Amino acid sequence: MIIIDPRYTDTGAGREDEWIPIRPGTDAALVNGLAYVLITENMVDQPFLDKYCVGYDEKTLPASAPKNGHYKAYILGQGKDGVAKTPEWAAQITGIPADRIIKLAREIGSAKPAYICQGWGPQRHANGEIATRAISMLAILTGNVGINGGNSGAREGSYDLPFERMPTLENPVETSISMFMWTDAIERGPEMTALRDGVRGER
Repeated sequence: MIIIDPRYTDTGAGREDEWIPIRPGTDAALVNGLAYVLITENMVDQPFLDKYCVGYDEKTLPASAPKNGHYKAYILGQGKDGVAKTPEWAAQITGIPADRIIKLAREIGSAKPAYICQGWGPQRHANGEIATRAISMLAILTGNVGINGGNSGAREGSYDLPFERMPTLENPVETSISMFMWTDAIERGPEMTALRDGVRGER
């Protein structure tokens, strides 16, 4: 079990094989660096990608999409931004050495099944949904979705157990903010607006 987390927490508690610290909020950059190795070393599950995915490469790219608008082109630097997402590129952003990124990619690419799961941390940032989608790409690239011992890259599932609950009151406060904005609300709550800060229920 390899844990990637900015801090060493009780999630590991000595059960992990390795803890890899990462600069907070840079998960997507790490995934891009891993994807670069998986693609360039032919460790992706191409039959899975061809059958179940749209937009991985030019074969499944919709006709309406821009030229080189597929995922593979983006990773290899052939897309709009022209930046190859190499392990060296990712290392500068994440703080994880390039050689460790390469090794991790090979570990993921050679393990079948590989259980890839994310906690709640990556989504608790601005643009956090991009990081969570990126992490899911690892399971997709390696064809670990829908197999025993694999996962979709998302948080693990659970079953609901029905039980009696205490009744809840209706919240009279109708305004709300994104989870990651709570620290901003503490510092400048009265100044926050719908346009600038995404406050809902307030003009």
